[in-house]
Amino acid sequence: MAAWASIGIAQIPNGGFEAWEDAPLGDYQEPTGWVTLNGLSALVPGSPMSCEQGSPGAAGSYYATVTTVNITGFGLIPGVIYTGDEMTGTMGFAYSARPNTFSAQLQYAINPGDAGMVAAYFTKWNPVTQHSDSVGIAVVQLSGSAGAWVPYNVPVQYYLPVYPDTAHVVVVSSMNSPVAGSFVKVDDLGFDGVAAVAEQSASAVKLYPSPTTGPVQVTADRAIGRVSVVDLTGRTVMEHNVGAARQVDLDMARLQTGRYLVQLQFVDGGRQVRTVVRQ
Repeated sequence: MAAWASIGIAQIPNGGFEAWEDAPLGDYQEPTGWVTLNGLSALVPGSPMSCEQGSPGAAGSYYATVTTVNITGFGLIPGVIYTGDEMTGTMGFAYSARPNTFSAQLQYAINPGDAGMVAAYFTKWNPVTQHSDSVGIAVVQLSGSAGAWVPYNVPVQYYLPVYPDTAHVVVVSSMNSPVAGSFVKVDDLGFDGVAAVAEQSASAVKLYPSPTTGPVQVTADRAIGRVSVVDLTGRTVMEHNVGAARQVDLDMARLQTGRYLVQLQFVDGGRQVRTVVRQ
């Protein structure tokens, strides 16, 4: 049992991937409480699955392997899983705490030119805008490989001094230019610690407005080298080489409605991720 389980903070449903169930429309299994892209593989007999059960886990009996696969008729499909209910279309799960950190145990092999990611983000419904505001995010960005379980414990960056009502967790094996065979093995996901609202300082990176019908202004307190916009399937839908600016204007008008991750790569080598909603 992971150490964070003893502190009493609400946890990620099936964050240890111990529960698996038969898919409603196919001869394969899915991790309970998670949405995968295995349905695409099931449409083409003999295709590899992008999410599979592995054993033994880093903690417990099982883990999930998320892999970028090549499916005839669809091409390269990034391995993606996220918390939710495929049958109802629900994304995320009810969550009202402000954890200090997001933890995971990972193995991975990300092919050259590719990048993987494991992230948790928190939202709160805004009755005025009729959309969910981004409250905070914690991101593990992956490159290279790790052949043994590596524990991660990353801080949650908060944007708003409020408590969320929903948490989301997503695992992606390919973020930028998908390469077949890139994979992430994931287990023992959890939250740790409780952050009071008053403890959080303003973020040095700001996106405005969100939600947006198109234009988004990104500002930072240091020089930005590259900006990438990624949808929740791991597909890069927009990318800009900025040079060394501290402000970037994005036009998301051509993108479909939904939530996107905005990845910032700074000139000094640092990285940050923010979320934005296309209305």
